[in-house]
Amino acid sequence: MSLQRVLLDLYAPLTGVSQRTVTLYSYTLRAWGEFLGRPPETADLDELCVAQFLAHRVRTMAAATAAKDRAQIRAIWEWCARRKLCDTWPSLPKIVVPERVPEAWLTDEMRAILSSAAEEKGVIGGFPAADVLRAILLLCYDTGERISSVVSLRSSDVRGCTVVFRAEARKGRRRDIMREISVECADALLAVRRGPDEAAIPWDRHHTCLWRRLKTILGRAGLPSDRRCKFHRIRRTTASYYEAAGGSAQRLLDHSSPAVTRKYLDPRIVPPGQPAPSVLPRVV
Repeated sequence: MSLQRVLLDLYAPLTGVSQRTVTLYSYTLRAWGEFLGRPPETADLDELCVAQFLAHRVRTMAAATAAKDRAQIRAIWEWCARRKLCDTWPSLPKIVVPERVPEAWLTDEMRAILSSAAEEKGVIGGFPAADVLRAILLLCYDTGERISSVVSLRSSDVRGCTVVFRAEARKGRRRDIMREISVECADALLAVRRGPDEAAIPWDRHHTCLWRRLKTILGRAGLPSDRRCKFHRIRRTTASYYEAAGGSAQRLLDHSSPAVTRKYLDPRIVPPGQPAPSVLPRVV
């Protein structure tokens, strides 16, 4: 049986995962199919077959991508094993993902990003593209919320300088959160506002267009635009400056664990402590 059919017809409806999760799992199954030269089936849930694919992903992709593929295949595999859709249980080698030093945008860099966004041309959702991108960037910066939640915000949930991100559009879908925004952000949202029942951000195209727009904005600002410089870097920026000012980045980002939050804090903004050379006895 095709694993894509298992995902769509059985796994998704019976586990209640979000459409976003289904999309991400589909990407992994598609990549596995490209490696096999055919769509993967339940018969391919075999230790050697999966290990060969993951080894290929480690060689050709970032370790984090390979680890994501491993986690998703393992989840489907365990589910299939419990329901006797395959004969074996998963036993897969662990993929080590190096922890990188968190990097946020510094204040001057954020200013450069906003200045670059002001030069965007064209129309998005019936509004000047520059206005729409400004609203997105300021909302990301003021709240530290994920981009998926930002573009899902409803106009009815914008109340002056307060916004409510609904659980249904947030990672985990556990709870709503309320966040304060600046007057500048509130004005930016008002400039692209449609009806009260419409999305607060009038983004009317595929989400990949948003990444391409950001890449253009970063390039024009003279800033890097690799995979670690997407919207999550703005989330790290907000978390780092908020923590440095005495706030709780863990609460702001709605993380369950401080260990997760630490991976967001740029040590240039939130120093981890005294540098060793400043306290060590000098020997030269």
